[in-house]
Amino acid sequence: MKEWFDGLIAKFTGKKGEQKSALITTVATTYEINLVPEVKAQMIRAQKIRNLVLYICIMVSVISVGVVLVLFGVKSGQDIAIHNQDKRLETMSAKLMGYEELGDLVTIQNQLSRLEAIADNKTVLSRVFGALGVMLSQGEDYVKLSELRVDLENYTLRMEGQTDARVSPLIDYRVLEAFKKSAALTKYDYGRYVDVNGNEIPTWCMKESDENGQAYRVGDSYYAWWDLTSEGCAALPLGEMVPEGSDIEFFYNSESEVEVAEQEMSYEDLESAGVKVEVDEEGNTTLSDEKIEIRDVEGETKFYRTAVVRVKVWRTPQFTAWHNGGLMELDGAISGIEHFESECTKYSGQMVSGSATAKWTSTNECMIAPDGLTVTDSSNGRDESDNLVLKFTATMKVEPAFFAFQNKHMIAIGPMGQNVTDSYVQIGNMFTQEARECGENDTECLTNSTNTGGSTQNGN
Repeated sequence: MKEWFDGLIAKFTGKKGEQKSALITTVATTYEINLVPEVKAQMIRAQKIRNLVLYICIMVSVISVGVVLVLFGVKSGQDIAIHNQDKRLETMSAKLMGYEELGDLVTIQNQLSRLEAIADNKTVLSRVFGALGVMLSQGEDYVKLSELRVDLENYTLRMEGQTDARVSPLIDYRVLEAFKKSAALTKYDYGRYVDVNGNEIPTWCMKESDENGQAYRVGDSYYAWWDLTSEGCAALPLGEMVPEGSDIEFFYNSESEVEVAEQEMSYEDLESAGVKVEVDEEGNTTLSDEKIEIRDVEGETKFYRTAVVRVKVWRTPQFTAWHNGGLMELDGAISGIEHFESECTKYSGQMVSGSATAKWTSTNECMIAPDGLTVTDSSNGRDESDNLVLKFTATMKVEPAFFAFQNKHMIAIGPMGQNVTDSYVQIGNMFTQEARECGENDTECLTNSTNTGGSTQNGN
């Protein structure tokens, strides 16, 4: 036992015990005893955690440096690209500034935001023909122009023309004087058409004249047609329910004069109108709206309805009918009926003593040419048919509001009540070839005697 213990001590201490005798054989046995204290184990774990944290920090630092290098490269690339673009812009700017016509090429700033204002500032040159159409003589006597110049900056017309008297008294200058008086008395009117609730009807929905440019009228009353088939112009009689999902905004008086037409409807039209379609087991189709007719056309089911396509809107009030119907007051206020709201013409009524009717008057102070027509020169001449005529040159300053694009539904009103809209007019009869001066040997022309057309001159 002692020998075994000594051998064990020698194994751990590294010292060999004395060999007492060579006859004793020692059996070596391996034993492992954990003599590391708990503190040592905690220190080892702490070292492992430290090493892991250090490794993670190193990796994060490497990645961060990589990201910084990438961002630096991107930033440098952007700086180079921006620098190149700046150089290109400077080159293009210098080239552009070198154009002498730069002012004609560059549009005004903020033009898109000012489109409406730009449109309102536009002028409508064609209205000059409407004005002249009611100023010029409408009878056998005629005034024709050979040249017309329009200065829209100063709103001035300069014209050259000729007059010829065809009815007694045969004095050409009398016709020119009539033209001057007509110009001084010609007025204009503009405004807006509104529905039964006073909502403005879009301009493109209204048609005020026929294909020949003649204003629609009945006697002395003028009217326009409200086209319900155009985009954004649809309307319903007042009191009728608007179909679900429909965008109809306008209404008209159910007693108004209308025109109707048969229209074919698709399933989409039926849906937008709120009409329910039901098909039974036998294939029979029924609709929730009895006004819509179902037809079998070549084996295909189609739907038709009779719909209002346009409504008559009076420009001139129907005084008696509207007043008796409670639609127009004596102060000129109109309600409950689609009508024209004028900016120039004002109406008023006064009850006639001992009568249930009213007497109506209208006033219009909008003059096209407040200063009238100024004749600057006149002389005798001969026209293309060799008839004696009176040549003249004249100027006329026109009220700027007459040409303004923002003033819609413009009409020119002549002294005799004739009316021309700004939509279209026949201008062919307004112009003719310039009359020639009297020849040196043309005694008849030079002495102002009767001409071959039967007129007599007394002009200059």
